[in-house]
Amino acid sequence: MKRIFFLLLVTAFTLSGCSGAAVKPKAPANPTGVSGKLNHEAELAYAKAHVLWKNGVCENPAKAAGLLREALRLEPEYGEAWLRRGRLLIQFAEYEAAIQDLDKAVRYYPKSISYAYRGYAEFGLGNYMGAKKNYEVALDLNSSNGTAWNFFGELLISQLKVDEGCDALAEGADLGFPAPYDDALVSGVCVP
Repeated sequence: MKRIFFLLLVTAFTLSGCSGAAVKPKAPANPTGVSGKLNHEAELAYAKAHVLWKNGVCENPAKAAGLLREALRLEPEYGEAWLRRGRLLIQFAEYEAAIQDLDKAVRYYPKSISYAYRGYAEFGLGNYMGAKKNYEVALDLNSSNGTAWNFFGELLISQLKVDEGCDALAEGADLGFPAPYDDALVSGVCVP
């Protein structure tokens, strides 16, 4: 009987948090996706802009531009916002303006993806050397960046280095970004 009472007492203390072990509070929910590292309103504006992209294309460019402008007004060194705005400008073939934004993205958010998109804007202007240099930096930083492999593959194909370009597109496809390689296969540019 004493043994059962003791077991019930230990169980009650354990369940009530009186076991002597530290009880960790639950982390607060973060439904807005803000990190708390930057200006809250800037992060909120960025998060609202971010969700306007579907399959790599902004569905409401005017709204996204306004939200990103607000994020950058509040937090001028917000690298991801510069990157997102550069991507928006690329969508409308505004490559010179995109490069200006992507230069800031590279400065404040020096990640592989920033270099990849800056390379894509350089490619759009016909600066193949600048594009290649950015793609190489992007892939040095992260060889698993499928977007950079695809952009690099398109550059190589445009320079008539078709086999190398198709290999780069195949790498991008293997990393989860198959559309450019699939398009190259369908059009007959690449052969499986």
